[in-house]
Amino acid sequence: MIMFAVSFAAFVALLYGLGMGDPLASGKNGEAHGASNSIVGYKALASLLEKTGMPVQYSRTQAGMDDPGLLVLTPGPFTPAEEISAVVQQRAYIGPTMIILPKWQVARNETLQKGWMIRGDPWGAEPSVQMLKDLAEVSITVDDKARAGRAAASAVGAAVKAPEMPVTIKGEAIRAIVRGPSSQDALVAYIDDGGVYAQLDSLEESQLTDEEEIDESFYPVVIVADADLLNNAGMADKATARHALALVAAVATASAGGVTFDLTFNGLGRAENLLTLAFAPPFLSATICLITAALAAAWMAFNRFGPAVRDKRSIDFGKTALVNNSAAFISRMQRAYLVTDPYAEMIRSQSAEAIGISPRADQQEIHEKLDALGESDGRRFSALYDQLVGARRPQDIADGAAALHAWKKEFIG
Repeated sequence: MIMFAVSFAAFVALLYGLGMGDPLASGKNGEAHGASNSIVGYKALASLLEKTGMPVQYSRTQAGMDDPGLLVLTPGPFTPAEEISAVVQQRAYIGPTMIILPKWQVARNETLQKGWMIRGDPWGAEPSVQMLKDLAEVSITVDDKARAGRAAASAVGAAVKAPEMPVTIKGEAIRAIVRGPSSQDALVAYIDDGGVYAQLDSLEESQLTDEEEIDESFYPVVIVADADLLNNAGMADKATARHALALVAAVATASAGGVTFDLTFNGLGRAENLLTLAFAPPFLSATICLITAALAAAWMAFNRFGPAVRDKRSIDFGKTALVNNSAAFISRMQRAYLVTDPYAEMIRSQSAEAIGISPRADQQEIHEKLDALGESDGRRFSALYDQLVGARRPQDIADGAAALHAWKKEFIG
């Protein structure tokens, strides 16, 4: 039973592993995404949001794009522009979207803890410009000479410290939410797409004034040009962490739900299949029922009748089996009365021989000498002999045979 339990559990775990695939792998791979604890990841932001009461989840499927809350995209430097554009268009009427552009190159080192990385040089402007080309025409600048720590004005709260080597974005449809300390370019911005985002435009209002182009049902698309305002390195500074909370709250205004960190753009997604559906609602309940039924059937198999019973032979071996089979045959044919005379004569012959009566003696003489031996339960041999010979019912035959056998055992042995 222990072997069965272990094997069954291993089999279910195998099915679950095959169905879930990559999601079972740890998100601690050092890349820049919501489940990463490296210097460029966003695990600290996710934890901070959870501890302040904001529901947080990680999406490894395309279904996460349909969640009504804030969707945080953390694409890699070579993510196709059409994939990002498709997500943004899909979510225009579903919920706000925040795109955090990649900033730092990283390298692994075996001496570091799992998930930790060594930060290298910035990626530069070209990868980010290419991935945003289907959303808006933008230019991105990496200022490697700017002094870190200078105040950067923000539309969602107090000024925030400018990070090291600040990355800024500008464009015809780009409106600043956090403005760089040394230029009008934006560290964080939203796309001016005809929506009304009063909570974001205190630094730079929308320039779409034609009422026909304004759609109040739109949700904003926010671009974080400088990832250090939200990543784990930035969350080490209290003021930057407070500003990150304020930014997320402002972007998520008027949307239902929490914050979803997308992992599909970071190679941690999974493809839907039948096994995946079996371990996901609403089919999970059916899977649990099937597993329970299988366990119940196995339990019944172990406890139903005990050890397996071997089939008996139709005709057994040996003298006892021959006697039993003959008796069963006589009983089935209802001819038990035919054995009374032979059995009574056999007892008489054995008894006469045992006490030395001549084989030539007649029946009367034999009965007189056997009666002289004594009574068994008040009856002599001749009475028991006549009782058995005259019996016709099976029970009477059995009782007569037993009584005659008891007399023989008592007086003859």
